Amino acid sequence: MRPWVPWNAAAATVALISGPAWGQDAMSRNSTVARQLDKPYTQGEAGIGMLTLPATKVCLTAPNTCTRGDASAEGYVWMLHRASRRFAIGAGATYAPATSTDTPQKTYSNLSRSHEREYVMADIMGRYYALRSDWLEGWLGMTLGAVVVNDRYTTKTENPSAPIIGPSGVMMRSEGLSMGIAAGLGWTFTTNWSLEASLRSAWWFLPDTRACAPTGDCATLSGNVAVFTLGAGVAYRIAL
Repeated sequence: MRPWVPWNAAAATVALISGPAWGQDAMSRNSTVARQLDKPYTQGEAGIGMLTLPATKVCLTAPNTCTRGDASAEGYVWMLHRASRRFAIGAGATYAPATSTDTPQKTYSNLSRSHEREYVMADIMGRYYALRSDWLEGWLGMTLGAVVVNDRYTTKTENPSAPIIGPSGVMMRSEGLSMGIAAGLGWTFTTNWSLEASLRSAWWFLPDTRACAPTGDCATLSGNVAVFTLGAGVAYRIAL
């Protein structure tokens, strides 16, 4: 039997400690190699931005209360499959919460209402990477998906002579299709991480007829709506 010597124990300890770290480093190297050698890998993105409807007519209860344009902060996530050096396909979701509250015209003399609007989008995207280097990428893309616009009306005061039975608010939901184009840049600042910036233009195809509640409150958007979004975030690459 071979004698047990101190350096044997030291070697075993080093192997146990360095094993997990070596595995993580190997995963990083594999992901980097996949990107450099044009092998498939996945890329997850998350970020924040601004959603704008610059020329859209936004109408509250009465037609004479229409205004032009709207803007809201947004958050988004994307999961992309990079099948080759130049092409990627994936899906993502965008959520723009209500960032302001307005007061629609009273539909009944005893009801005072407040209104908020939020946006939800779910899309698939195809990208073509026209610019590509070890540290910088530029792409063009197309999107197709669905959009939901939620108009939330809430009663601010109640008249005892006309009590409200049930919830004090009503939600009007407008659903439609979304088609658009997009462009972006990505800067790789470390092995698998990059900073991403994107600009997107889309058309929403909403119902032409606005849905209305018994209180007289109606959806605020209808027909074709032009949308622009500007976002910035981070991306992480994972080798397959």
